[in-house]
Amino acid sequence: MKTSLKRLDYHQYEFDKREVVTVVLEASGIVLFFAWFFYRNLLWAIPLAPLGIFWVRYQKRKKGQRQREELTEQFKECILSVSASLQAGYAVENAFLESREDMRNLYGERSLIYEELEGIRRGLVINVPLEELLLDFGKRSGCEEILQFAQMFSIAKRGGGSLSEMIRTSSNLISQRIEARGEVQTMLAGRRMEQNVMRVMPFGIVFYVGITYPGYFDPLYHELSGIGIMTLCLGLYLLSLFLGERIFEGIWKQMEGQGKKEKLAAMAREGVLGRVARIGEACYAFVRGKLRGLPGEEKLRKYLEILYEDENREDLLRKYYGGKLGLSFLVAVLSCFLALCLRLKGPSAGQENLPGTILLLGLGASVGIFFLMDKDLEDQVKKRRNLLRLGYPDLVNRLALYLVAGMTIRSAFGKLGETSELAAYACREMQAGQSELIAYEHFGKRAGPREYVKLSTLLCQNLKKGSATLLARLEEEALLSAESRIQSGKKLGEEAETKLLIPMVLLLATVMLMIMVPAFSMMGA
Repeated sequence: MKTSLKRLDYHQYEFDKREVVTVVLEASGIVLFFAWFFYRNLLWAIPLAPLGIFWVRYQKRKKGQRQREELTEQFKECILSVSASLQAGYAVENAFLESREDMRNLYGERSLIYEELEGIRRGLVINVPLEELLLDFGKRSGCEEILQFAQMFSIAKRGGGSLSEMIRTSSNLISQRIEARGEVQTMLAGRRMEQNVMRVMPFGIVFYVGITYPGYFDPLYHELSGIGIMTLCLGLYLLSLFLGERIFEGIWKQMEGQGKKEKLAAMAREGVLGRVARIGEACYAFVRGKLRGLPGEEKLRKYLEILYEDENREDLLRKYYGGKLGLSFLVAVLSCFLALCLRLKGPSAGQENLPGTILLLGLGASVGIFFLMDKDLEDQVKKRRNLLRLGYPDLVNRLALYLVAGMTIRSAFGKLGETSELAAYACREMQAGQSELIAYEHFGKRAGPREYVKLSTLLCQNLKKGSATLLARLEEEALLSAESRIQSGKKLGEEAETKLLIPMVLLLATVMLMIMVPAFSMMGA
């Protein structure tokens, strides 16, 4: 891409002059308000200045996200216009040029999509290939839908696929994804409004009490202990804000099928825990040699195979049990050592039972760690399956687009392997000499959720019977999975409602501290 054609990078939002003034005034107002409200001294705005920086970054991130959502919505209308032009007999380059006029009528000349289409027009004038222009746009956009379309367009152009069919399919899939996102946004709007109301409530309550009973809060602002209490209240309030935003961001990440593969804490191989784990492995080997199997071993083996497909099964089980036994043993030894030290020192009056209590608590914690780690492993498996379900619509959409672009199923799986670990594993099996049929069957079984099993069945049926309706069935599956995504989003919203109780409790604790501390101070006086 020539330097003269480089356009806006949507990954990083840049404020214009008016927005810079607005956001700086907002940040300054917030810092000054917090300094006055929590300390009644504007000089505290100096140590609270980092809050203004965080506010600017928060606004920049939010505005960037809204800009990308707006760009995706406009791009959907653009490719719908391109699809209509292609059906009318236009060449694909002319179809994009024609859509530029449609976008100007729909969104105006200052819209994001019109500026991008103007850049494409200029590139075509100097003979830059359309696929190169679209790939550049997709990489700069920060929108998965636009980048995916650009990649499919490039593949279809090189491979001789049906461009009109690919664009039509892309527009339908992007519309489904935007609709699902809108449904979840509407559902979460109520929860976010509740959070915003709760965030304002502490200030409203304090202002009301302060106006009704003048001087009530003086102990919080004119004594060193009061300043400490208000600093604690400020910390609780900021923590509630942080947790609330993290919960909402977590919902969106799960809706997009994002998530990282977690490592088991029990498999540390270095330091003290590593040495203790090796002791646990030796204990496990000894017990394993005496018994044919440990309770729940098969269930744990299955969970470990799901989370760590590429590792040896016996090694996984040995490391896991070694970590559990080693950590439990370490807690038990530490509790015994602490109880023995207290016993030798001689407990104080009234604390004669303290060593025995510590010993019992330590042994109980040791047993609890041994069994609760299994629960943690089960939770990791459930989380992985939920992430796979939420990522399933995107996987089916990409597979359908690859096939429309003219790729074979095997080559399409190769492309899917760039973003999907399950697809990459199936590709490695085929490269190792395994037949496509067996690799697709393993793909569904390895994933676990019913949706993936259904997809593997469709692929196997296509290989066995040569079904000509595979693409239509994939598009139907994509539509059903989009509806499933909406239901999953609603379920995540219900779960978030429970999690959001934590920020609300922190806000309640903030108010209670502000109200009760002056009351106790007056009673003491």
